[in-house]
Amino acid sequence: MTWTLIDTATERDAVLEFYGKDGKFMIRANGLELMNGFHHDSEAALGAFAAGLAPSEDTRFLVGGLGLGYTTAALLDALPGNNPVTVAEMSSAVIDWFARHVKATVLPGPTQSLTIINADIADVLAGRDRFDIVILDVDNGPEPLVTAVNTQLYSAEGLRMLHDALPERGTALLWSGFESADFAARATDAGFAVTCEPFRRERVDLNHYVYVLTKNGAAAVKPRDTNY
Repeated sequence: MTWTLIDTATERDAVLEFYGKDGKFMIRANGLELMNGFHHDSEAALGAFAAGLAPSEDTRFLVGGLGLGYTTAALLDALPGNNPVTVAEMSSAVIDWFARHVKATVLPGPTQSLTIINADIADVLAGRDRFDIVILDVDNGPEPLVTAVNTQLYSAEGLRMLHDALPERGTALLWSGFESADFAARATDAGFAVTCEPFRRERVDLNHYVYVLTKNGAAAVKPRDTNY
């Protein structure tokens, strides 16, 4: 069975397409696959990794990018308490697709600690709210894929804004399909301690990565019982 196109939407300079197949879903941006429900193990591992960094039930999480919800679902499932989790999704269409088609199978449990907002993650970071752990799951790595506007997130200026938005010893995680020495250097220049944890696949060229950016301190300790 091939993928069936369910809906399309335009968000700024991006054309988003929502597909379904055998009860699973896929999102493409400008013709390139962003994520699909058959292959989401590294996104789920990212959510579990982030949960393992929470020092207390007061730890506040901000997730940039809803997508199909696998990162957020894994985060909520791995948290021991009801830590507040806010998801900032730029596309109202993606939020609607998730609510109508995806949520029932990906996030069927209680979600009283979850808030999903239609907003650009950069605007949320520039606001007054403070989040202890920020997860950037917006593109396929530290370069724009969905929209050129996301360039600012990975620039020297955007990384300084992210650094300023975090509290003392706050942490930002960035999912990536590739390694980027240039991004790591920019993050270091912005004041972060930087590590890159691989999610190993059957072939090295298929590995995924999570960049761990820690403010004002040594790099975050890798949590136990995660695949990263």
